Amino acid sequence: MKKKISVVIFIMLAVMLSATDLSPSALVIQKNSIAGYNVIKSAAIVEWGTDHGMVLYTINTQCDSSMNVLDLVLTEYNNFSIFVDAVVYWSASGMELYNMTIIESWLGGEDYYTIFTIRCDWCMVEYEYKNQVASAGSY
Repeated sequence: MKKKISVVIFIMLAVMLSATDLSPSALVIQKNSIAGYNVIKSAAIVEWGTDHGMVLYTINTQCDSSMNVLDLVLTEYNNFSIFVDAVVYWSASGMELYNMTIIESWLGGEDYYTIFTIRCDWCMVEYEYKNQVASAGSY
């Protein structure tokens, strides 16, 4: 019985400790694109205010999804038009043209990390991209 309680306590501590740090993707973006990190962070703060746990969770999930979808676009699936459509569809209100400017500058040779300044819901861009790529290959 003591062993089971110890295991449960250890798991709870591990979950609590891991939930208080930036994810590896968030750390990469923070280090290489402070402007991109600040865009994601600011949106999380606007959404969650002083709920610091949810701010951190949102930063981590948005950073993870942004890295995931860009990895898919650049390597595995390489369907750029679906990426653009997903970004435009899931752009923050009124930010569609701004986001297209960022994408165009990135294609024009800007640093890879400028893409993280796009103002969108990266989780939904990832979801949309994966679903559209899968559907496009199904018929």
